[in-house]
Amino acid sequence: MKTNYKITIDFETRSAADLATCGAAAYAEHPSTEVICLAVKKHGQEPVIWFSPDFRFTDCSDWAALPIIKDDVMRQMIAEAEVIEAHNMDFEFNIWKHTMPRYGFTDTLPLQKLRCSAAKAASCGFPRNLEEACLAIGVAQRKDTEGAALMKKLCVPRTPTQDEQKADPDWRKHYFWNGTPEDFAREGLYCMQDVRAEEALSDALPDLSLVEQRVWLKSLLINDRGVGIDSYSVEALKVCTDVEREILADEFEEITGIESPTMNQRLIAYLKEKGVETDSISEDVVSELLKSDLVPEVRRALEIRLACSKSSTSKLMPMIEARSGDGRVRGSFVYYGAVTGRWSSHLLQLHNMPRGILRTDERINACIAAFNKGDLDFIRHDFGGVMTAASSCLRAMIIPAPGNDFVCADFSSIEGRVLAWLAGEETALDVYREERDPYKVNAAQIYGVGYDAVSKDQRQVGKVAELALGYQGSIGAFSRMGENYGVELPDDEIDAIIKQWRLAHPMTKRLWNELDKSAKNAIRYPGAEPTYRGIKFKRDGGLLQMMLPSKRTLCYRSPEIAFVEKDWGLTEVVRYLDNNGAQKELYGGKLTENLTQAVARDLLANAIFNVEAHGYPVVLHVHDELVAEVPEGFGSVEELCELMCRLPPWADGLPLKAEGWRGKRYRK
Repeated sequence: MKTNYKITIDFETRSAADLATCGAAAYAEHPSTEVICLAVKKHGQEPVIWFSPDFRFTDCSDWAALPIIKDDVMRQMIAEAEVIEAHNMDFEFNIWKHTMPRYGFTDTLPLQKLRCSAAKAASCGFPRNLEEACLAIGVAQRKDTEGAALMKKLCVPRTPTQDEQKADPDWRKHYFWNGTPEDFAREGLYCMQDVRAEEALSDALPDLSLVEQRVWLKSLLINDRGVGIDSYSVEALKVCTDVEREILADEFEEITGIESPTMNQRLIAYLKEKGVETDSISEDVVSELLKSDLVPEVRRALEIRLACSKSSTSKLMPMIEARSGDGRVRGSFVYYGAVTGRWSSHLLQLHNMPRGILRTDERINACIAAFNKGDLDFIRHDFGGVMTAASSCLRAMIIPAPGNDFVCADFSSIEGRVLAWLAGEETALDVYREERDPYKVNAAQIYGVGYDAVSKDQRQVGKVAELALGYQGSIGAFSRMGENYGVELPDDEIDAIIKQWRLAHPMTKRLWNELDKSAKNAIRYPGAEPTYRGIKFKRDGGLLQMMLPSKRTLCYRSPEIAFVEKDWGLTEVVRYLDNNGAQKELYGGKLTENLTQAVARDLLANAIFNVEAHGYPVVLHVHDELVAEVPEGFGSVEELCELMCRLPPWADGLPLKAEGWRGKRYRK
């Protein structure tokens, strides 16, 4: 038998657990989860299929016609394969690890053999969804849509009939399922078609580079490591916020006559009756309305609405539902979740957790203790309200295992440093090398004062300029960023600041222009590879590619040059399709932003490998921050920061800096 072949695998399962809310690990661990079948396809051959013991219907003619393999054959195919690929391998990995041992398969999948076609699709700018990716690329093999509909029926429990309930007094303790032997045979055909489509999709895509394959595998392992959850406190927060929500809803109804603060249209109508004109009651809009003069009852109604819109409860539920048996949540990170290659987050949604109003460990611990006691009056009085306090405690619900600490660090001003390095903006680079404050430097230039004479308010303006203008931002970008930092200036003053900032950053301005020109020339002239400061563009079939200093490429699908009407007139832009098929625009500033954030991502990936090689296992990372979980007394914040800032060869001359902390709860 030929060995060292590639196989594509796909599981079909059923479970009472909700995969979308609990994630692959908790789903695979759930006692109700069962494997129906596993399709296995050697590359270039027709697939075969393995059924778990409960679904081996030997007396069914439909089942007998399937190319079924036995346990030993399936084991042999897994063992002899050189590459084992799946679409969203995280799922297959977890099912094999947590569910297959119930059927006697206790050997783990060999990690170095694993590949993921969804990761390949995302890295090339295509959808992660198999059906959508096949359509976008135009491969001949497609998902079996009829089989998919049947699968949705078979994979979740059904409500028992009245006769079944009468016949079994303990029916609530059991699960009732749909499906006949013929249905499960049909499910096998569906599963085999999936691996055909997955292989065809994979063949149409380039493999991940060796470096990116290592990054993907590291991401799989970090997801498998998971993060610990303070289960007792999470449950306490959930109980307290549920009680408070009911109290607030009763008060809201008494004020407005509306049953719930979440009834948007009725609240908008109520506000209009009270003379408050608005078409939205989003959190931002309500916050703005509360700054205006309002009669007391309207103000209180909006305060309740704002309190009930806090993300505390919605963030608490995944912490409860996605816990594995050991109290850890696994699978929170999505490899290549953005066009830049940065990770996105689901389940815990770690990338958009509220910062909260509690700033010290002492205050956070005191607040958590009050939640654990259920002392709502104390929380209202001392911590700004129950819902606000719960939001402030969300990060702190993530904890290390007993006897361990979190050691955390993040890159300081990473995007400003990377942008200056990419552009060759030596004046800005000197600011970082000399460890001066770039916000004060900007403010000194804006206000024509000495560096040491910059006031706190002036520094805030300098900060907004630094954060808003590096990617070709103008008045609108400055104003929006200013709202976040309490800076409000007239348009003419902002315009003067923009002109001054651009005058002080000529190489950054040139970077915008050169990237824009290079992208357009790559589209206009197939075969050309326009390059500026080592950043190379080329068109490869239906993709516009931008090569980074690390040699990784960013891909923009279906690029075209178009003229669009802007406020300042007809403008030539590059348009492309994002991973979801939505049309987006590229221009010099957006390309610069993508480039900068992509380089920052590559630096974080490099940092993860650096710290793990020295005994710091990473359990969590958010944009430019990483958190390692280590035994008490091991290592130091200083060593972690030093390891993070060890540059890869391609980043020579980039002045990196990191700062961090050590503790027992995750915090900002």
